[in-house]
Amino acid sequence: MVCPCSSPGGQMRSMLPSLLRGRRFNCREWALEKLQRCLEARDPTKSVEGTACVSPGVLVTGGPGTGKTALLTELVWPQSEACRAAGLASRCLAWHYCQREDAGSIEVWRFVLGLVEQLKESAFLGPNYVKAISSAAIAAVLEPLHCQREPDNTFKRAVLEPLLSFTPPAHSVFIVIDSLDSGYCEGNGVGESSISGSATTQSSSIAELLLKYLQLLPPWIFLVCSARRQNKAICKMFSDEINRSCEMRVPHTH
Repeated sequence: MVCPCSSPGGQMRSMLPSLLRGRRFNCREWALEKLQRCLEARDPTKSVEGTACVSPGVLVTGGPGTGKTALLTELVWPQSEACRAAGLASRCLAWHYCQREDAGSIEVWRFVLGLVEQLKESAFLGPNYVKAISSAAIAAVLEPLHCQREPDNTFKRAVLEPLLSFTPPAHSVFIVIDSLDSGYCEGNGVGESSISGSATTQSSSIAELLLKYLQLLPPWIFLVCSARRQNKAICKMFSDEINRSCEMRVPHTH
């Protein structure tokens, strides 16, 4: 089901699913197994000390056409017996597929508001999330114009703070963000100064937003992201933030 991405003002369109949804998934069982191990390491049943040193996410890298999007699509809409048996799709909290042909899919404010809409529909969070963002103050930061001006503020107030206030679910969950490098140009979007956490600096890309707040996400949430390995800036920045043992390189298949 395509989650509706309607803002309080009704000015947003529905989020687009992966273009590869429903296609047959071949091979990559090793990747699914590795992702499952990384996810289980974040389970709330682990001790606080144990989860604190576990990577908060994984970055799937590879060249064009190596299967990154196919893998991240399989996690949300499984076609293979291996993925269905693993039950990974049932632990997906939200998803976002950046598409180079769709400028709206790489806009930070649309990503944030779309994430809010998916969290509202989440079976993991139930009515608690809707209640947590029902105040007039949160409604104000969810206005599209406010989110366009201050996407970081909307993300912190309407996503990060509510999630941090909840009791962890029985099992860890994951959020999929595909093609982080779409729409990103080196020297404009990710850098040391941009992830310093300054309240006056607004994120200019989805990658920058995630890098700023990756370490502040609840320990029961795991990020599964992808990017082309040719974008060395994003690959390096994310590799600095996640445990290299969770970094995945998808090779070409013949």
